[in-house]
Amino acid sequence: MKRLPLYLIIQLTILVIFMLNLEVLAGAKLQNPKVEQVTTTLNGRVDLCLSCHKEKPDKAHGREVLGCAVCHKGNPLSGDKQRAHMGMVLNPGELRFADKTCGQSGCHPKEVTWVKNSLMATNRGIISTLRFYWGESPYNDEDLSVKILKDTGMNSLALDYYRKLCASCHLWVERGSLPSFLADKGGGCTACHFVKDEEKKPKDERHPKTVKVIPMENCVLCHNRSGRVGLSYQGQFESEGYGTPYEEGDFSSRELIDGRFYRIFKDDIHHEKGLTCIDCHTQKEIMGDGERHAHFEEQLEVTCRDCHGTSKTFTSQSSSDYPKSPNHQITKSPNSSSPPKLNIQQKDGLFVLENKQNKKLHPLHAPNPVACMHPTHRRLSCQACHSTWVPQCYGCHIRMDRSKTQLDKISIKETPGLWEEFRSFIRYECPPLGIFEHGEERQEALSEKSTLQAETGEVVVLVPG
Repeated sequence: MKRLPLYLIIQLTILVIFMLNLEVLAGAKLQNPKVEQVTTTLNGRVDLCLSCHKEKPDKAHGREVLGCAVCHKGNPLSGDKQRAHMGMVLNPGELRFADKTCGQSGCHPKEVTWVKNSLMATNRGIISTLRFYWGESPYNDEDLSVKILKDTGMNSLALDYYRKLCASCHLWVERGSLPSFLADKGGGCTACHFVKDEEKKPKDERHPKTVKVIPMENCVLCHNRSGRVGLSYQGQFESEGYGTPYEEGDFSSRELIDGRFYRIFKDDIHHEKGLTCIDCHTQKEIMGDGERHAHFEEQLEVTCRDCHGTSKTFTSQSSSDYPKSPNHQITKSPNSSSPPKLNIQQKDGLFVLENKQNKKLHPLHAPNPVACMHPTHRRLSCQACHSTWVPQCYGCHIRMDRSKTQLDKISIKETPGLWEEFRSFIRYECPPLGIFEHGEERQEALSEKSTLQAETGEVVVLVPG
């Protein structure tokens, strides 16, 4: 059989596409008068969503390039609103959809796999440690995750406490499913990567912005309890509401969104210099590396020494495998055989850290050899000396009232049992120090390995402040 010439095949293909477009347009106009033409993306893909929706996402997910249906699904070939919205996903970042949205081929499949196994998604360390200390498990590294609790309904006394007081801070929370200020938490990828659009734009053009540089405000939505690290970093000390003696006998005028009170103290030196969470915490520390780690220390990559090592350390870690410009040299972080984790550069003979928000360069200073290398001080972690204050809660206890109900943050249902937390007092000065069980080995470890590796092990003695 004789084959058709190539030019004829191309012409027939164009004709078929043209006829299909006419058919789609005719049907769309009958079903929805708003549809005036067949809207397509830059590569020619038909997406009738663009005929009605005027929202403008960020440039990386531009409407002209991706359209709407690539992320939000639905039926982009239908001009009827009801049919077009069938199977549509409001928030593509939700982990239950992420494999088919953010994680689809050509987008971010590797990152979605990482995130689903990360501690922010599994809460594995929180859950297993809680069960261990409550005597419900002989191990504190169980492979028990939020997803398992969600799918199986598994519950116990410790898990009920977790479900009601802890479970609003994980990535499987569906954004908007919880009441009040909790509605802004969760949403999978969007928990970190979304920021609200400018209100000055017309309402029909607003669309949440997907950002690569995560704002600290997104982190602090969750990281404001337990160690209060998100608050302490900014110089906010959670205090009692009555304020005495700091507020001249009156109640504190500063209140967190959940009703807790706070005072303004000295912020962390890194915050003072303009650094935010992502300047120190790396992609794999936050999103994970695909492994199901039991505790956060297993997912950490960066220590103080990565920035505050010596020039010799930085120079030895430089790699010719990474691209260089005439002005600076990208380096690996010390203690690492992987590609660079931090924006550390060598410029004009000095090592600097580039701020991810504003590109400002921060000089990296080596530690004082007299103080930090003193035989006694070498047994201390950096935080032991350089933390100006630390929040400490004393007399902490909890109570469950079985006659009342409380919202289960996983099932999103009110269930019997109301948990309440109490404390005797909270202070910030003279924190106790812990001595690790391998204290004898730490001097050698600190000189040859990372601080992180040296600080593993069980705290066997607490030295009062």
